[in-house]
Amino acid sequence: MELNKNKAVIVAHPDDETLWCGGEILKHPKDLWFVVSLCRKNDSDRAPKFRRMLANYNAEGVMGDLDDGPEQVPLKSKQVEETILDLLPEKKYDLITHIALLGNTQNICAMRKLVKALSPYGTKKK
Repeated sequence: MELNKNKAVIVAHPDDETLWCGGEILKHPKDLWFVVSLCRKNDSDRAPKFRRMLANYNAEGVMGDLDDGPEQVPLKSKQVEETILDLLPEKKYDLITHIALLGNTQNICAMRKLVKALSPYGTKKK
């Protein structure tokens, strides 16, 4: 019998996990999924939907509060990296996937580098 795998999904906004990774989550319901949404923690509409999604997928997760408003200043790569490390539980992951749609090319590259670095080793806080 195969053990359940630890898998993480990192997205910019709540509902991105369903749009871009929902099929994979549904295909592997026995795996231990953790969903990180980097934005909208205090959104009165989307935060409750995020919690319902977690219940529907039998997943765990957390929301961050990075600015994604229409007037946002581009986020610094270091800020995105630190937010991911703060939100993602420290453990070994068999898979970390992401949807890098967080504003600018620099952030997309930073997220990809961070996920690549974390994937084989799990997360380790500095």
